Amino acid sequence: MKREILGVLIAAACTASGSAVADGYDDTGAVYISAMADYTFLDKNRISDNAAGYQLGLGYNFAPNVAAEFNVSPNSFKIPGSGASEKLNALSIDVLYKFLPVTSLVRPYALLGGGRISDDIGGHGPENSQWLVEAGGGVLVGLGDQTGSTRLQLRTEAKYRKEFISDAVFIPHDPGDVIVSVGLNLMFGAPTPPPPRAEPPPPPPPPPPPPPPPPPPPPPLDSDGDGVPDSIDQCPNTPKGDRVDAVGCTIKDEIKLERVHFATDSAELLPDSIETLEYGVATLKKYPEMVIEVRGHTDSTGSKQHNQVLSQHRAESVLRYLKEHGVTNSMTAKGYGQEMPIASNATAQGRQQNRRVTLRIVGGP
Repeated sequence: MKREILGVLIAAACTASGSAVADGYDDTGAVYISAMADYTFLDKNRISDNAAGYQLGLGYNFAPNVAAEFNVSPNSFKIPGSGASEKLNALSIDVLYKFLPVTSLVRPYALLGGGRISDDIGGHGPENSQWLVEAGGGVLVGLGDQTGSTRLQLRTEAKYRKEFISDAVFIPHDPGDVIVSVGLNLMFGAPTPPPPRAEPPPPPPPPPPPPPPPPPPPPPLDSDGDGVPDSIDQCPNTPKGDRVDAVGCTIKDEIKLERVHFATDSAELLPDSIETLEYGVATLKKYPEMVIEVRGHTDSTGSKQHNQVLSQHRAESVLRYLKEHGVTNSMTAKGYGQEMPIASNATAQGRQQNRRVTLRIVGGP
């Protein structure tokens, strides 16, 4: 019976029409809020009674005649003879399709959506949280001017909601409920009708031909011929034939990444590491044939096993950053823990130097 009622309501909504004609604009981009009182016809196998409740929604019109909305429906239903209630708290995202132009006084729509619903019997047993789907239709009726950026509408709706649940005490298998609602829609930021089109002025005379382009600027000066302009070259007079990094300094066996910092006892890169990592990205992009081992090191604080795992994760974090920023070199990551210190672990300064990540060149021309 409930499904037949729902079908009649949806059919009525879809046949309603207005007398206006579309004139080149719609409600795309508008945001709306809705507040509706509802009445729920519960599944005949539920132990609770039908009851009134309410629904609140926030929506956005993201395409002509199409909107998406988030709805909250916290309702309670008395269980006869027990003094307890069944609480159905639904959160859903629905997509609405409106069948008539925005200029129509009456706009029927259809909806389809899904979400989560918590089904709590009596407040003492476990709360059952399950998926739901719902479908239905309704009618929007304009109240007052419907051409401004703010619009008020009467909203009526009927929908069928299916809850997917099984093996729950006092709750039937996959119950379906019918909800009928009435309330208000308040829309903000709706596009307004375009102004009357004015006759275009006569075209201006053609502009004079542009002057010839200036000659290209001379290439940046590179005194030592290492491919790095003097303006950013931190190591001038590099010997001819040396491979150099992104700032013009000779690369030997290792590319050091100074000032790469991580969160405490973590492989999460801190924002102040970005400049150094970008230096590494730029250097490796100059030499894509290099084979690189990303090495992670720690100080001696903590156990050897813990430091080994931490250094491995930090090396992998740096390798992942390099790949995500376009480095195509053959690369592996390896953690060395506390086994290869470059300073004394007896001082804070020494421990800071030992906590490092380097790019070791292990192959390539």
